Amino acid sequence: MSQSPHGPTNLIEEIRACLVASGSDGRLEQVLEGIRPEDIADVLDDLDPVEKLKVFAAIGTEAQAEVIDETDATSREQVIENLDVIRLKKILEEMPPDEATDLLNELPQAQRREVLAEMEPATTVELLRLMQHSPHSAGGIMTLDYIAVDPRLSAEEALSLIQEHIDTEVVNNVYIIDEQRHLIGVISIRELLGAESQQNVSDLMTTEVISVLVDEDQEDVAHLARKYNLQAIPVVDGNDHLLGVATIDDIVEILSDEADEDIYRLAGAPEGHPAQQKILKRALARIPWLFLPVISGFILVWMHPNELGFTELLTSTMNQRLLLAAFIPLVMGIAGGVGTQSATVVVRGMAVGDIELGRSTFRLLRQEVVVGLLIAIAIGSVVGAVLFIVTGFQMTEQCLRLTMAVAGGIGAGIIFANACGTAFPILCVKMGLDPALVAGPFITSFNDVTAAIIFIAIAESILRSA
Repeated sequence: MSQSPHGPTNLIEEIRACLVASGSDGRLEQVLEGIRPEDIADVLDDLDPVEKLKVFAAIGTEAQAEVIDETDATSREQVIENLDVIRLKKILEEMPPDEATDLLNELPQAQRREVLAEMEPATTVELLRLMQHSPHSAGGIMTLDYIAVDPRLSAEEALSLIQEHIDTEVVNNVYIIDEQRHLIGVISIRELLGAESQQNVSDLMTTEVISVLVDEDQEDVAHLARKYNLQAIPVVDGNDHLLGVATIDDIVEILSDEADEDIYRLAGAPEGHPAQQKILKRALARIPWLFLPVISGFILVWMHPNELGFTELLTSTMNQRLLLAAFIPLVMGIAGGVGTQSATVVVRGMAVGDIELGRSTFRLLRQEVVVGLLIAIAIGSVVGAVLFIVTGFQMTEQCLRLTMAVAGGIGAGIIFANACGTAFPILCVKMGLDPALVAGPFITSFNDVTAAIIFIAIAESILRSA
C-alpha cells in the first residue's frame, strides 16, 4: 500500500475521534495503517501520555521502531518508560545498529542490561561494540550494516554478494578490504553494474578513499561529508582497519542539530527546541543572558545626574518619578533581549517543522507566557533587591513603593515582550510575510517602545497610589 504525507492537524483529529469512540481499537489501527511513521511521530507531541501509548500500541513493530527514532525526546521518553523488556527488544531488532545504540544509551543501566540479555548474542556483541564509542564521535554515529568485499572477487561475484545482503543499510558503495580488514578501496554499485562480469574488483575500485578516525568529532565528520558531497564516510581506527560507515541520514541530522544549537545559543536560549524542553529549564537557560542589560541599566541609573545624590533621590517622594526615566534604557534592553530570544526559537521552530500553525502554536504561546513570567519574577526580584540594598534597607513606605514600582514595571514589560516575541512570527506567517525578515527588527523596536510605556504606566500607577 502506498503512503503519502498526512496533514498533522487532520491526523490528530482522526486519532482523537477514534480514542473517544467506544470499541475504537480496530478503527484506530485502520486509521494508522496507511499513515507514514514519520507523520505519526510528528503528532505524538500533541497527544497526552495516555493517548501516545494507545497510538503506539496500535501500530506494528517496524513502524514503532521508526516512530521511536523520529519523535521528539519528550514523547520518546514517555513511551519507552512504559514498554516492557520484550517489546523493547523487538523494537531494537527492527532498528539499524546505530539507531538501536542511541536508544539503548537513553535507557537506565538496569533496563539496558535486561534488554541486551534477551537479544541474540551476535546482536548484543554488535551493539556493545558501538556503545563503547562516544555518542558524539564518528564511532558513535557509524553503522556496522555495510558491505565489504575482498579485492580478488570478480564484479559478478561482488554483485552476487550484494544480492545476498540487499537489506544492508549502506548499499550505494561497496568497500574493499584485505584479509586484515584494512580499507584499501571503494566502488559504487553503478560501477559494478557497468563492469564486465569477470573483471576483478581490484581493477575497478578507487583507492583514494576519504575516511575518518573512529574518535573524530561527529561535527567534523558532517563538515567533511558536506565539503566533498559524500553520501557515506567509512570509519577507521588508527591502523586503517574498517570499523563502520557514517551514513547520510546521520550526517544531515548532525548538521541540522548543529545549526539549531548555534541559532539558539545566539539568542541565549536552550540548545534544543522549546517543544523538547521543560518550562523551568527554558527559563533558567535564558535568564543569565539578561543580567547584562540589568547591570548596564543600573550603571546608567547610577550615572543619572541629580543634585540630591542617588540615595536621597530614591527616598525623596517628590523626585522618585524622575528616577523612573533612568530605568527606561534598562527596561528597553531587557525587553529587546527577551523578545529576540522568543522570536528566534519560534522562527527556527517553524523553519524546521517543530512548530506548525494551528497545531502547537497556542500551547507554545501559553508556555512562553509562563517562561516570561518566570523571567520577570527573577529579573524583577533582582532589581528590587538591588534597590532595597541601595536605599540602605530602609523600610519606609516611599522606598518600598519605589522598589515595587520598578520591579513590577520591569516584570510586566518582560512578560509582554516575551508574548510578542512568540506571537509576532506566527502572525507574520498567517499574513504571508517572512517571519525571519519581519520579526527581528520589528519585534526589537516594538518591544523597546511598548515595554517602556508599560513600565512607566505600571510604575506610575503604583507610585500614584501612595
